[in-house]
Amino acid sequence: MLCLDKRISGSVEVFFVSDRGGVPDTSKPMAGCVAKLLAAGFGAEFLLADYWNANSPVSDSTINEMAEICAGADLLTIHTCVFKWAPDELRKEILTAVRLGVKQIVIHPYALGLDIQGCNPSRTEVRDLCKYALDNGVRLAVENLGKTGIISIRRALDIVGSDPDTTGLGVCVDTGHAYRSCAIDGIPPIAFIEEFRDQIIELHIDDNFGDEDLHLPPGEGSIDWPPILDAISHLRPDTVICLEIRSNGDPIETIRASRDFLLATSIVNS
Repeated sequence: MLCLDKRISGSVEVFFVSDRGGVPDTSKPMAGCVAKLLAAGFGAEFLLADYWNANSPVSDSTINEMAEICAGADLLTIHTCVFKWAPDELRKEILTAVRLGVKQIVIHPYALGLDIQGCNPSRTEVRDLCKYALDNGVRLAVENLGKTGIISIRRALDIVGSDPDTTGLGVCVDTGHAYRSCAIDGIPPIAFIEEFRDQIIELHIDDNFGDEDLHLPPGEGSIDWPPILDAISHLRPDTVICLEIRSNGDPIETIRASRDFLLATSIVNS
């Protein structure tokens, strides 16, 4: 079983985007935000970028700074900046992850060539990409999106296989994305967690009201959290629980309050 209080991470998104559709702040250095999360006792999910801009290549100076910050840290995850079928680009991110000591990269289905019109990489190409990650000590975690739902995750596992430890591909369930896609397919977030219990290596915690992708702190939207937290307790013990949320106040305090909400709700529900 998963020990929730030992596996909580925070996304750097909390520093860059205010909740309810705020405009991203692209002036804060990515490395500094990672340092603040780690100093506060959390793990960190971050982009390989100098700032909150996935379109600009990360500089060598930022990579060097990240390497110093991340040295010896646990619960580190990179969220890919590759949002298309570009295996060579993803391989570069994998090698940078190795340099930083990061063992997990969250990807969207597009990075596996899924849900892209006219893009049909062979099953072998997709498997080889995941194996490349595994051979370098990195696991990829394919994330569900609000507009693609559960089908993309099922397809990815059908192509690559269902054991993250031997294929290099696991699953990242985003609760907010699952809540949005539920309005289309009727599949609630808890169903994702139960179906992929053995494949989930990362879980993104965020809330909304079922329509917009608000990334609110848990409890500030309309997701029913007690049953989700019960299901979370049965996940793999190495699963990263990442608070991928936004804040209108102090980012670290927002992360702390969200962690406390999860732990309190989990205790009440046990």
